[in-house]
Amino acid sequence: MSTVSRGVIYSLVAVVIVLLLGIMALLGVAYNRHQRLEDATIDLQRNLTQQENKITELQERLQDCDTAKATAPIDTSWNTPPTSTPAKDISQSSPPKW
Repeated sequence: MSTVSRGVIYSLVAVVIVLLLGIMALLGVAYNRHQRLEDATIDLQRNLTQQENKITELQERLQDCDTAKATAPIDTSWNTPPTSTPAKDISQSSPPKW
């Protein structure tokens, strides 16, 4: 083999190695991004489950609060006579001073 063909072969091998390293780096970045997205998905599913449980609990509490059963307290003040207070004689009071 001539030195020129050896130089071309070494250059091609170097290019292939650099390309393989680039591909490995891109695969590593893609894997890390996939892991972060998977973790975020799990967190969102957990939060959604918690929210669904809260909604179910609130619906159950709302069903327990039946407003038809609740009765207003009886106002007995309508049946009691008014209390007598001495009336103030306004004829002898002085006019207001402004």
